Amino acid sequence: MHSPTTTAELQRAIAAGRRRRATQRRASAVHYDPTRDSIEIDLTDGVGVRLPRALLPEFRDVPPSEMPPIRVSAAGYGIRLDAHDIAISVYGLIAALATPADMAAALGKLGGSAKTKKKRASAQANGAKGGRPRKVPRAA
Repeated sequence: MHSPTTTAELQRAIAAGRRRRATQRRASAVHYDPTRDSIEIDLTDGVGVRLPRALLPEFRDVPPSEMPPIRVSAAGYGIRLDAHDIAISVYGLIAALATPADMAAALGKLGGSAKTKKKRASAQANGAKGGRPRKVPRAA
């Protein structure tokens, strides 16, 4: 048998949940745009995503007239269309749309962004020389 949860454990769990909610990307709003036949999702970090309805298998058979009650789930981790019993994870949507090449490019951009004065000066000096050398195919 488990011992009851203590007040200290409960307070730690609440604090951890608040930290997670403050740092994780979640949906803050969702809207169906009938003129574009797309679903527009606003995220808590200010990013907006517009997805054609036809791109999402869950919504393909839903008539456009039945899309407007689409809503954000209670915690913001998903979007819901209750009349059709559809619930989709925001993480799942974003992950499904990002190809491995997209993710690699995003990571490369993060790794290559200048963070220090020395790195910025080095990048500027290399740029003045014409930038990174072009890759030349090797002769076989």
